[in-house]
Amino acid sequence: MNKNPVLDLGLTIRNIRKEKGLSLDETSRLTSVSKAMIGQIERGESNPTISTLWKISTGLKVPLSRLIGTYEKVEEVNNILDSTPVGGSNDKMKLYDVFSFDPLVGFEYFYITIEPGGMSKSQPHNSGAKEYVVVTEGTLTLEVQGEKKILKAPSSISFTADVPHTYMNEGKARVVFQNIVKY
Repeated sequence: MNKNPVLDLGLTIRNIRKEKGLSLDETSRLTSVSKAMIGQIERGESNPTISTLWKISTGLKVPLSRLIGTYEKVEEVNNILDSTPVGGSNDKMKLYDVFSFDPLVGFEYFYITIEPGGMSKSQPHNSGAKEYVVVTEGTLTLEVQGEKKILKAPSSISFTADVPHTYMNEGKARVVFQNIVKY
């Protein structure tokens, strides 16, 4: 792969689109992301938000980790905060891909931080997908289909994630949580 992660992401999306025999127009309809934006991402001219990546992964029916992670087997200790976050919104949310999707186990694992005032709207995942959230610092507000849940550390929740859901930090301290997405 290239040394430019934005270009790598774009090439990955283009390759998946071509594997599926999709035009930019068809991809735009499936993902609800504009044709122009998909083209910019594929050319490495735009660094998409995590929300846009979720839309693309959901529409193309591929795990988010296929877009941003690798399938390589890693058997070494990795300091999560030394890695580059794979997404975020407005620099208030950082998402680290700790364990990329592995088709043998069927899940991916993320470490996420949200600064005060930060939020991220997530598009529905594939039908039947579940999320497991463990808050280890701060207070997370999770909204699923219009219903808000307040998770104060240490706490956890699981929910069916094939509906829109939003993560918010409405407090004054940073929120840290882990998120497992089971497909």
